[in-house]
Amino acid sequence: MTRMMIVDDSKESHLLMKDFLLAHRHNVVAEASDDIEAIEKYYSKKPELVFLYLTIPKLDGLSVLKKIRFQDPTSKIIVITSNDNMEIFEECTRLGVLAFLTQPLDLNDVLSAISFSNETTIMNSS
Repeated sequence: MTRMMIVDDSKESHLLMKDFLLAHRHNVVAEASDDIEAIEKYYSKKPELVFLYLTIPKLDGLSVLKKIRFQDPTSKIIVITSNDNMEIFEECTRLGVLAFLTQPLDLNDVLSAISFSNETTIMNSS
């Protein structure tokens, strides 16, 4: 069972995602609603897969992505956003995200991304 973390400041979408993951027998080991909490919980709980919403308080999801990937180049992160900005997509891709999902979220895409993450090994480029 994959250990997962959800980073989202919207209580509604956060609970929807958590309930969906639990209903599909996934293990949600950490939850965060802002950048500081996300980074702290990533390192304390060591999830195998992170669902990272880009719109979170203080910094933003992109900054969290950069910090986690810098410290742990093998981290597996799926980005979720309502923004379809090509520059953001390219930056996320450059940083090595496994998938880029747009809102409104198709929950079948979430399952596909999880399946893909289980088949993928992130190589450390150093």
